[in-house]
Amino acid sequence: MIHDSLQLLAIASPEEMIRYGGLALICAIVFIETGLLLGIIIPGGDSLLFTAGLLCATNVLETNIYVLIPLLIVSGILGDLLGYIIGRKMGRKLFERKDSWIFKKKHLEKAEEFYKSKGKTAIIAGKFVPVIRTFNPLLAGVTKLDWHIYLLFTSVGTTLWICTLVLGSFLIGKQFPQLQNYMHFIIPIIILISLIPLVLKFFRPDPETSK
Repeated sequence: MIHDSLQLLAIASPEEMIRYGGLALICAIVFIETGLLLGIIIPGGDSLLFTAGLLCATNVLETNIYVLIPLLIVSGILGDLLGYIIGRKMGRKLFERKDSWIFKKKHLEKAEEFYKSKGKTAIIAGKFVPVIRTFNPLLAGVTKLDWHIYLLFTSVGTTLWICTLVLGSFLIGKQFPQLQNYMHFIIPIIILISLIPLVLKFFRPDPETSK
């Protein structure tokens, strides 16, 4: 039992997930992070993309970088569009849902605040912030943002997000291939860095209450 649990825990790391599932699994996770709200449970999209680029550079992931990046971009955009459709269908009823182990209303409210304060640029900027990234498609659908506009902004955001992490880590991996041996140190750092904007947003004083 303990051995099986340890195996599952190992497979759950981005590096092992990529080793076991390959390109298909990476694309599936990028899709369901926003399309099926996986990012609420595990905000690990950033670490997954960074790991994918690094392992692609060191040939652990046997996929050409010029194939990997376009497929990930398409997967991300399709996931965003599914989230948008769900939000458009559910409307404001989404805010009436009770909390569960997957869904937390406070996360939705924080994402809505971010969305309202940044306007349409939140669709782009939100791709770089865990949880916000997950809820943004829903909120765009709830507010009935024109889907042509949403498609444009989310395509730009998704492309920037994936290229920054995957292409960046790919180039780093080409220069320093030995980094793949230290992924267990690098991945937690990436997750912490990606959570900084969310933490700052959460603890920033409300202007209304500080008056």
